[in-house]
Amino acid sequence: MTTPATHLEALPRAMKALLVAMASDRVPPDVRVEETHRSVPLWIEARFSLVRQYEGRGLIGEKYLLQNVSNAPMVLAEPEFDREAGAVAGVSIEQHNLRPGESTSVYVIRRGEAP
Repeated sequence: MTTPATHLEALPRAMKALLVAMASDRVPPDVRVEETHRSVPLWIEARFSLVRQYEGRGLIGEKYLLQNVSNAPMVLAEPEFDREAGAVAGVSIEQHNLRPGESTSVYVIRRGEAP
């Protein structure tokens, strides 16, 4: 039987395992992966695309590609990707500082199952 405390202790481990799987493209068999390649509106200065969605272990992982399309350097911070209604459990950004034209991966992990 899983107690609430046990569930809370397991969540960080599950999040870390999902993040490692998303970043390394080595996905365990119990995690479903869907290629999406869908543009997502974000900022005028950025091109933001949902590349892949992962679902499993009670979590949804989203891998985005963000490109700085402006003529100025861009500084990124995790709280900028914490959507209010998204049940976001964690965000990770590969490169926080982007020069014009540079890209980085952004990983968002949410609780729950995909709709």
